[in-house]
Amino acid sequence: MFGFFKEWRKKRAAKKKRKEMVKTSRVFGYLEQLFESNMLMWNARERRLYIAEPLAVVFIGQGWERWRNFLNNAYLYMVWKLQNEKWEEHARELEQAAIRERKAQVVVLPKAEADRIRRAVRAGLVPGSVQVPPIEPFEFFVIADRTDDALHEAIAFVGEYDPDTRKLEMVAWEEVKDAVANIQQKEG
Repeated sequence: MFGFFKEWRKKRAAKKKRKEMVKTSRVFGYLEQLFESNMLMWNARERRLYIAEPLAVVFIGQGWERWRNFLNNAYLYMVWKLQNEKWEEHARELEQAAIRERKAQVVVLPKAEADRIRRAVRAGLVPGSVQVPPIEPFEFFVIADRTDDALHEAIAFVGEYDPDTRKLEMVAWEEVKDAVANIQQKEG
């Protein structure tokens, strides 16, 4: 009798997990489309996210928590993408090392054997062999299109988001420029 409920709970938990995975992959798919259409751009070296103003207005208009969730999802997507790139690089290095080792043993290495070695190396990879990138705060800039005399871009808002603490700070770019000008005026 209780075995039935145990199986039923396992199936429900698996179904719930599948639903969460579908939602996550859907969100990542939407973010991939936004990155491909240049509505979002990520500068990994400087840890900056550039967001098109129309996209930012949509999410900010839906509320502060929705905007925070959007920034968090964009960051998680970039961490996932970076992790996948590191994983692929690690796998390629191990594959190449295994193929070089095998080539040293034989005169000619057939393509089928090289493919078999690659598959064996991939199957034997340990999940913890590549470190997950650390969670760190990042800057974001909301970029507005301006059409004065010529088409050019201007910064509308600037901010910083910490995914670990979910702390979000954001200010209009004009306020930053005014504050810098006031400080320079006081010093000069």
